Formats: sequence, structure tokens, C-alpha cells
Amino acid sequence: MTEQESAPNIVNLDELLGFREVTERITGFLNQRLKGHLTAMSPLLVPGRVLGKHVGPRESAPKADEALADLSEKYKQVCASLSGLKPELDEEALTSIGSAIQIYPYEYTYEAHGANSAARKIAMTSPVRWVVTYGAAISLSQLRTLLLNPNDRRSSSVRQFVVNALAFQTTLGRSPGAAHLINDLRYEIRTQALPGLDGLPLMTLSVQLPSFRPADDLLLTATRLSGVPAFIELIDTGAVRSMEDPLRLQIEALLEEPATAESS
Repeated sequence: MTEQESAPNIVNLDELLGFREVTERITGFLNQRLKGHLTAMSPLLVPGRVLGKHVGPRESAPKADEALADLSEKYKQVCASLSGLKPELDEEALTSIGSAIQIYPYEYTYEAHGANSAARKIAMTSPVRWVVTYGAAISLSQLRTLLLNPNDRRSSSVRQFVVNALAFQTTLGRSPGAAHLINDLRYEIRTQALPGLDGLPLMTLSVQLPSFRPADDLLLTATRLSGVPAFIELIDTGAVRSMEDPLRLQIEALLEEPATAESS
């Protein structure tokens, strides 16, 4: 959830429904916008541009060995946290890294406490943040399930998901032009461990638009009525008009710089 000093005060289900309808429209737009941007930028984010011969015999990259060392160190750290992963970052895992970029919603579990009802765990989804990796044979939700069983962690599909996620981070981290474009498009890039996936850093992109959870009592009522213990955070529509423009801020900073003295 985006940090806010104060979130809108929703007092009934009718108000919640209004926020929900607007949130769904904006979320659909933001999802398509992100997919379009990543598709257009995909030639800049092909793993072979950074990892070179290590991901394909026909690939070439000037600092491929350095990139591989970076990826190997990331994988080693994950193996230390998630016991059971096959420790070797071998040729099979490297050459199986795909170039298709996959986005997943940012999800977490929240325990809501009602005044007159028992606490309930609810699967929450952010409408303004996404997990971004190279696509793998399993999804992010499937990975969460498989990691619960130490035996499943040894599967090739789990290892490949981890390698693909780390490879995307390595590629973007060594592609400053692509990262600069992403920032200019108003996305915040962050690498973080997701709730329930401690030990595996994943890259997220988010837009600087506040979202929030309604009060627990209202949240519990809404999920009971739907019959599904899941909810999407609501977008603070009142904050849209106060969104900052990074380009404007950069230009304003330049305007505030003292004028240089002209040489005589």
C-alpha cells in the first residue's frame, strides 16, 4: 500500500463501490500502459545484451563475464536464504532464460480485525505496483505454493523462476538507458523481498499514485458479501490532481540554481 498521511474516509458500501469502480477503470488503463511500455522497451532488455555468450552462443556483450558474476552472486545469496534450491547456476539454467517480460500484480496478505467479528486473513492486491521478471513456466502464485514444500524447491521450474527474476534485475541494472526511460515514464523501480517470499528479491515497478485499504469493518463486510477473501486496494482519486511531474521538478530545480557569473 502506498504510504499516506491520510486516506479517504469511506463510511458505507455505496461509497466503497464508487471507489471500486473508478479503481477498476484506472487499474485497467495502468496495466495496459505498463505492458505497452515494456513491449516497446523489450529490445533494450534482452538478456543477451548483458549476459552475452552465457545465454546463447550467438549473443555478444562486452562485459558478459562481469554480468554473469553479478548474477551468480545474486543467486548464491538466494540459495543461502531458500534452502533446497539447486546451488549450481549451470548452462541449462542460463540458456533457458527467456526474453519475454512478464508482469504480476503485487500481492500480500492482510489480517483484518472487525469490531464485532473474528479476524480474517485477506489476499490484498495493489492496483499501482507490479512484479516484473522474465517469464517462466510457473507463475508467481505457483512459486509461492511450491516454496512452502522443501522438496518442491528442488524442482527445475522453481530454480528457473528464480534465475529468470534475478537475470531481469541484472539486465536492467546494467542497462542505464532503459532504467532512465522507465523513470521518465513515471515508474519507480525497486528491488525488494515480497511478503511471503523472504530471501528472494524481486523487482517491482510502481506509479506514484496513492492507494489504500478501507477500514477493517468495511473490508470484512465487502469480502463476506463477495464470498471471496480477496480485495484490491482502492486508488485515492483525490490525489490524482496533486501527482508530481518529475520533468517539471527537474526543470524547477534548474531554475533555482544560482546564475553563473559571466566571464569578463
